[in-house]
Amino acid sequence: MYFVIRDDDTCAYTAPEELEACYKDIWGYMTVSLSTTPFRIPGNDIHVPDVLKGNMQVQPLENNPELVSLLKSGIREKKIDISLHGYHHCRHEGEPEFVGANDLSRKALHGKTHLEALLGVQIKTFVPPNNSIERRGLEAVVGAGMNVTGIRSLFSTRYRNISLRAMRSAPKYYWHTRVKKHQYPYLLNLGDHKEVSYHTFGPNSSFHDLKREFEYCYDHDGVYILSTHYHAFDRIARDGRTVRALINDIIDLAQSKSNIKYVGINEIW
Repeated sequence: MYFVIRDDDTCAYTAPEELEACYKDIWGYMTVSLSTTPFRIPGNDIHVPDVLKGNMQVQPLENNPELVSLLKSGIREKKIDISLHGYHHCRHEGEPEFVGANDLSRKALHGKTHLEALLGVQIKTFVPPNNSIERRGLEAVVGAGMNVTGIRSLFSTRYRNISLRAMRSAPKYYWHTRVKKHQYPYLLNLGDHKEVSYHTFGPNSSFHDLKREFEYCYDHDGVYILSTHYHAFDRIARDGRTVRALINDIIDLAQSKSNIKYVGINEIW
């Protein structure tokens, strides 16, 4: 089984110390995949620092040289992998960026190539802001040569163009998701791109549910993506423990198993 840690929202106002506080011990034996926004517009998201709350000015990642230095050294040392997490990561008329924004083809390609040049890394993965993407956004991302986290409906034109590959994949996909009632444990190969499920570690999570999905994915030799946010580590989850504790417990469970490969998200495709 492949095991991936995906952490969202690294951007120009992320302090290196915030990432180090979450991952300094984990970096000793595991790559952490940071979903990174190249030109963040802060807005009013819950984790935006008070000094930037409500700010609608673009904050380029390179405006934080200390963070860029940490990312580049982490990439060299195989501690950090990078995926693209939107372009501005701001809502448009209430809709997530890759649902409601304009000019998505340019943003997907420019965001990808900008991060690749800035950080010296190859990016194969797109993590949709707010975990939301519809057909227009998906077409832009695929056109930029990236795969996607999260699997949307195979037969809804709201989310994708219906393809023969999707129809061929449907019986296996729906066996796991509707009959067995689990997340799909494998990569979903749709020809021009691949998609993969993820498992959210946040305030609405419980260890019981996370462990159940982990064991299912392990039994099927699949791909397990632990998805979280560095700014949520100390929040309390549904079962009364911190998000940090849930993450540590799943990592401990994984390390008690054999035949698990710990990789960055760009290695799974």
